Amino acid sequence: MPQNIPSVLVVGAGALGLVAAYSLQEHGQCDVTLVVKFDYEKVCQEGYTFKSVQFGNFSGWKPKYIRKSVEDTKHEYDFIIVAVKNLPDGPEPVNDIIRHVVERSPNSAVILFQNGIDIEKPLIEEFPGHVIMSGVSLINCTNIDRVVDQKNKDSIQIGLFENETIKDIATAESKLKQFVELYHIEGMNTVSLDENVRLSRWKKLVYNASINTTTALVQLDVTRSTICGFKQNLCRPIIDEIYAIAKADGYNIPSEMEDEMLNLSNGLYYRPSMCVDVDFGRMIELETIVGNPLRMAKKYGVPAPRLDTIYHLLQMVQYKTMEKAGLIIMDVEKGVPHKTFN
Repeated sequence: MPQNIPSVLVVGAGALGLVAAYSLQEHGQCDVTLVVKFDYEKVCQEGYTFKSVQFGNFSGWKPKYIRKSVEDTKHEYDFIIVAVKNLPDGPEPVNDIIRHVVERSPNSAVILFQNGIDIEKPLIEEFPGHVIMSGVSLINCTNIDRVVDQKNKDSIQIGLFENETIKDIATAESKLKQFVELYHIEGMNTVSLDENVRLSRWKKLVYNASINTTTALVQLDVTRSTICGFKQNLCRPIIDEIYAIAKADGYNIPSEMEDEMLNLSNGLYYRPSMCVDVDFGRMIELETIVGNPLRMAKKYGVPAPRLDTIYHLLQMVQYKTMEKAGLIIMDVEKGVPHKTFN
């Protein structure tokens, strides 16, 4: 791998990871390596098909370098994008997934292209001194059978998580600026510096804790769910609770954000990420999207009965998924479940 330009490792070949990998490679200012856990052989042979409002329609795209796992990477990287699902209740927490490459790349910055709040805390504890960045994207995009269907242009905010283990703030800010320059393609995507990362994550939870969760429960796209009245009857009451929890946490979400998020997927027959995960029998990001805000609500004494109901309903969905995948084995006679991972 050439040493004269920055190197970027993208961990996770879901929709967001693929849009990131394509954007970085298309811009041509860095070397891109993509970790593809599933369909590795097919990707190596056939690549990906894009149906994108941003990039156009084409087939056979591949990143410059493809690896089957993080352990298969051999180099140090300047930037490590984490675009896998954040599943602290699953067999592979994020810090375990990336440990191999982070420890080998002492000067790397880790960018979390992931949903939820408080997701940075385990990484700051595990990798003190590493720059940890937040990537908050508003994009309606799916990857199903290596077909990337992107319905909105990429608009992403990149910022630094609050991190007391970073002593050289100037270097961290320099890395942040460098990554923004690598990712931004003039006229193609929107990339902005995020000076209030936690507020941005609360804003996105307005969508994820309401629309993402409720569509997942019934496995119905946003347009059909809207016809059934879910925005008024389910989403708005949940959003009111998110606003209240955020306020108790010291962050005031702008009032206009509610309608902006509720109308984001209008008319697109879009299936949000949680809904797609349930469709395909995959674990959902329950703890980072619903569990963490709910724990904060209890900490601050903020009533959140609707969010609590959604959480416990989705816990049952998660249990069903994990048992079917063999991650939980039920002792039927004793009525006791056993996890098959530590």
